[in-house]
Amino acid sequence: MTTQARSIVRETVKPEYTRYTPTNGKKPDGADFGVDGWLFTLPGETLNGRRFPQSTYAAYQVSERGMLFWQVREVGGERRQVGSDSTTRKGALALAVNAVAQQREKAAAPATRDPGARARGAAWRLAAEGGECSQVPATMTERLERMRAGQLAALPTVAEIRMAYPLAGGGATLRLRTAEGSTSERHMIPLTERGAAGRENDPAGIYLDTITDGANTEGLLIAAGWHLMRLGFNYARGAAWAPYTGRVSSEAQWKEWAPMLPEGHRWPHTVRVAITATAEHLAYIDRAYGPAPELPDLPAGVSAHPSGPRSWQICYANRRF
Repeated sequence: MTTQARSIVRETVKPEYTRYTPTNGKKPDGADFGVDGWLFTLPGETLNGRRFPQSTYAAYQVSERGMLFWQVREVGGERRQVGSDSTTRKGALALAVNAVAQQREKAAAPATRDPGARARGAAWRLAAEGGECSQVPATMTERLERMRAGQLAALPTVAEIRMAYPLAGGGATLRLRTAEGSTSERHMIPLTERGAAGRENDPAGIYLDTITDGANTEGLLIAAGWHLMRLGFNYARGAAWAPYTGRVSSEAQWKEWAPMLPEGHRWPHTVRVAITATAEHLAYIDRAYGPAPELPDLPAGVSAHPSGPRSWQICYANRRF
């Protein structure tokens, strides 16, 4: 059986950005790249004997019907948009990286006998040559609906408490994972460290290592439950925290540490529980990515329009707030 090659750009998490403006000489030529934005590069690679060169892309903002979106477009070549629009630069980057990886993997995959694929390819060639086939731009409602579907699909389904290296002070982290096993930065929360200055981060007001002391204690579960509630999640019906066995290499390392650990600190080093989004959180997503509400009559000289999901722009006397 032939295994499809996997692109290395999927592991490109934090590319280096270069800022461009109309005056610093780094802006790509043409009007396709916004007023200003950020340049980043994805590495070249070879998949199934096919070479893909290093490519540079631009991330920039565009305004449509008063709403701001981030787009990613390739610099050079056909200057095509890569991925879909997003309300954040990070989201647009993730969509673009996934699109580039899929394009490379598909191009490097062994030839198939799928007549439908050939027909689709012919349709796109016809469009490129000026034929009648073309891609119809999505309306704002369709974009918001896709964003809403993306938000629902990316909701975490599992919460995990993982203990850190015990002989170096231990500590524990709460991670919220999707059905595919991925997690975002805002869903990785230290349970045994104080958060950013001024941020409420503990149900009892005491957020020190004493709630764990290197062991998976009841204090950790209480703190984790508190964070889950604040993020809009709850335990699935009938679910409970249970030990989780990770990678073979990780389990071997913990087995090696076990004789050196105090009694009670040896197991479990990782626990998981199934979670679901609360009704309030789902309603929030519906509001954030649904149609903009109708506003009552505003005072003279005041205007308002959405500048993106969850945000509005208010103008008075040509000044924005």
